Parts: sequence; C-alpha cells; structure tokens
Amino acid sequence: MSTRRMSVGAAGEAVALGFLERRGAVLIGRNVRVGRDEIDLLVEIEGELVVVEVKTGAGRGTRPWENYDDEKAARIRRAARAISARRIDLIAVELTVAGATIRWLPGVG
Repeated sequence: MSTRRMSVGAAGEAVALGFLERRGAVLIGRNVRVGRDEIDLLVEIEGELVVVEVKTGAGRGTRPWENYDDEKAARIRRAARAISARRIDLIAVELTVAGATIRWLPGVG
C-alpha cells in the first residue's frame, strides 16, 4: 500500500473518530487485528460494542462508500462475530481542501 494511501486512510480514521466521539462514542481500539482481519475503529456507543469500517477518499466526488464491497463486508462481519460485536457501522469520509464531508451509515453489517 502506498504511503499516500495510508496517510489518507489514517486521516479519514481520525476524522471519523472525532465525529463519533462528539456524539458520545468511546474508543475501545483502533486498527484492531482479529485473526487476519482488521477493524478500523472499535467503539462503544450507548453501551453497545460497535465495529466501524472507515472508507476515505481524497477529493470532491470520490464516493468512498462505494469501496465497501461484498468481500470487505464479509471480512468485517467475520471480525465482528469473533469479538461478539452485533453492530457494524460504515463511515465514509471525503477529504478536500475545504474540509471533510462525513457520511455515517449505521448498521450496515
């Protein structure tokens, strides 16, 4: 994976985490390895353990949520089951020079 892609992804995760924390979420873990899978953000929201997949795009109109395909969803569901998390949320972050646009899709899993 390229350094630029990694830094865009890390920036998107930071934006997503800040967004969730402002809404009362508590961070449990970041980039949590579960077997051969990885959970971007593991948070607690209103007492519920939530797996959060973050998809980030750089530039207006990138539509990062479209990168959450069936294969990725299956890996995230497998990781969530392994840690007994019942809820999976997707947060899509579009980064532009003007700031970030966030799309939160709760319960996608």
